[in-house]
Amino acid sequence: MAMFIGHVCNLINFIFYFMSMTIIWDKAPEIFQLGPFTLRWYNLLFVASFIFASPIWHYMFAKAGKEAREAERLIIYLTFGVVLGARLGHVVFYEWSHYKHHLLEIFLPVVFSPKFKVVGFAGLASHGAAIGIILAIFLYIKRISISVFPLRIAFKNRRPPEMFFWILDHLVILVALGGAFIRIGNFMNSEIIGKPTNANYGVVFIRGLRDDLCGNYTSIIDNLDIRKASIDHVAVTQDNFQPIQLTISFKDTIKDEQSIKKFLEGSLKNILVRASYYDEPMVYETYGTPLTYTLSKQTESVGYQAVVYTLGIPRHPAQLYESFSCFLVFIFLFLWWRKKGQTLAPGRMLGAFMVIIFGLRFFYEFYKENQSLFENQMFLNMGQLLSLPWIAAGLFLILRPEAKVKKKNNNLS
Repeated sequence: MAMFIGHVCNLINFIFYFMSMTIIWDKAPEIFQLGPFTLRWYNLLFVASFIFASPIWHYMFAKAGKEAREAERLIIYLTFGVVLGARLGHVVFYEWSHYKHHLLEIFLPVVFSPKFKVVGFAGLASHGAAIGIILAIFLYIKRISISVFPLRIAFKNRRPPEMFFWILDHLVILVALGGAFIRIGNFMNSEIIGKPTNANYGVVFIRGLRDDLCGNYTSIIDNLDIRKASIDHVAVTQDNFQPIQLTISFKDTIKDEQSIKKFLEGSLKNILVRASYYDEPMVYETYGTPLTYTLSKQTESVGYQAVVYTLGIPRHPAQLYESFSCFLVFIFLFLWWRKKGQTLAPGRMLGAFMVIIFGLRFFYEFYKENQSLFENQMFLNMGQLLSLPWIAAGLFLILRPEAKVKKKNNNLS
């Protein structure tokens, strides 16, 4: 497992090396905004995972001789299970301290402060989605019977119980594909970022700095461009940091050169220094030294432009590591199913998926920053702790006695 992870990381880092080693990533998570409605890359990719998975899902049902309407009915159950489970998982495991004061935001794709805005569901947890999927399949197979007098809740079979493992064995193939889409969405959001690579490759996640400057200084900043800079312009005080330059175009109404210098040497310098001491710092700006910049006036009709030099911190693109791994797991499971899917013991493919995916998740967490502050005090973070039970369950499904497996196989046929 560790060797596989190492190969994946090395392959992606080789791609970055081939692409000039370091990427400055400041892309907006929104595709467009129309009034209060915002379409985000994350939500688009989340929907795209269902669109791409649907024909494969129907193909697997058809190959097994099952009715198409059953595949469609099950999709409805699974959609609710994934969305509700992933959402509640994120709320409970990672951000309950926030959502306990904003209960409506748990189930509504909006935020109410500082102003009303439709943002979609940005917080989803894969472990919660896994729980939601299992419960959805359980309700698909079982019918809940409630008696008031006497009070009693019973579960009755409306479909063969053996279908539980059959569904999961096929579903995990598509879950792996969906995971590849979701992690790309995390990358577009600049979230779940990796730890510093401590090398001259990786991704400088600089979107937070852009939002800070463009959001708080709209009255003076007309445009901001962030890109790599020549090492000649920056005194590199830390090894393997990436020199970057912030090209700031000021509004035409800002005509006082001294006020611009005051902003650069005061406010901007302080912002860069503070950003160097965040829990997940994006830049490195030394405290107590003058800001390195050039200031020029383009023409009489165009305002001032400043080019500010500082250092960016390259980080592991942990989201892409997981995305690439999920896509490889999807290919492996799909080909395995095509070749031996009809002869495998029920639960065997599910077990393999759980061991591989959650095993990878456990080890990739070592490359990732913690998602919540409380995890900084933990030996293993929340993602790792939540992965261990799934790995154990997967090993059980793979290693359980063959006699029991054959008996269930005969019942299914």
